[in-house]
Amino acid sequence: MASCQTTESAFEGPDYSDETRQLERQLMAEATALGAAQGAAGIASSFDRSGVSSLVTMGAGRAARDAMLISAEKRLREQLAKDEAAFYRRHGISADEPD
Repeated sequence: MASCQTTESAFEGPDYSDETRQLERQLMAEATALGAAQGAAGIASSFDRSGVSSLVTMGAGRAARDAMLISAEKRLREQLAKDEAAFYRRHGISADEPD
């Protein structure tokens, strides 16, 4: 159901490139896939009456989420830096100029 829902891009307008919007869609798809995998793993581990597999699944899911967040932030920051550099070039602004 989550994959059927679409959200508006946070990167609309001429200040952002198509590559930024594509990266945003890719990151959203990765987050959806991770959520689905975590849900499936949670359902499977719920059949373990001892609860041990739930503890393992929870820890692994949290580690996967944290790694995804770190990676996504790094990739998005790099892409936004490219957009900013393109903006500066387009308007003839040197990045070294004071505000």
